[in-house]
Amino acid sequence: MSNAKIAVSGNDLKNNDQISAYISCEGGDFLDDDVDHLDEAYLEGVRSVQLVHYAPNTLGDLQTWKVVHGGLTIFGKEVVTRMNKLGMVIDVAHASARTVKNVADLTDAPIILSHSILKENGDRPIEARAINKGHALLVSQTGGVIGMWPSGFSNSLDEFVEATFKMVDVVGIDHVGLGTDMDGNFKPVISNYGDFITWKEALSEKGMNKEEIGKISGGNMQRVLVSILK
Repeated sequence: MSNAKIAVSGNDLKNNDQISAYISCEGGDFLDDDVDHLDEAYLEGVRSVQLVHYAPNTLGDLQTWKVVHGGLTIFGKEVVTRMNKLGMVIDVAHASARTVKNVADLTDAPIILSHSILKENGDRPIEARAINKGHALLVSQTGGVIGMWPSGFSNSLDEFVEATFKMVDVVGIDHVGLGTDMDGNFKPVISNYGDFITWKEALSEKGMNKEEIGKISGGNMQRVLVSILK
């Protein structure tokens, strides 16, 4: 998109008429146990780091792997503190509940969990990537946002809409957003960005008002990002 802009500060994200994107890294493995590499990444324009991904690293434990560290490591704590100082967005997607709690207890800024969904009864595909209510509340209690993940965990778009309402019931309307992660995802119920209009329409049909939909479809995440990015 020729009119898109790379965002490096909160001001870059305040203009709703401008398409903006910020650079994020999925997994802090690139830090190689040196917190100063975070400063180098910041200078290169990176503004968010998801601390862990599917492969174990030295920052903390994952949802989808056996417990190795017992939560956030000493190095992970150094990274969280440095990210707060720099004004970088901490993403705890894929992190174990214990790791998220450790981050939430330490951070002085809101955190995001960019893409997940509440657990349901019974076995479902990618169940290990879903979160329970307590896990979700750890994020919202920092003032942060959980991005609803339109993955194959939901069987249909209608079910994903219901999952959105359930998340709102748990953490409140100010702490729910949209977390796409659609590329290469397992049977996504939303496979292109045009479908998000249908999602918003379905939220409206089930009783969500315009202001609430505005918060979930971008307003909440914008608020958090603007408050963190310096």
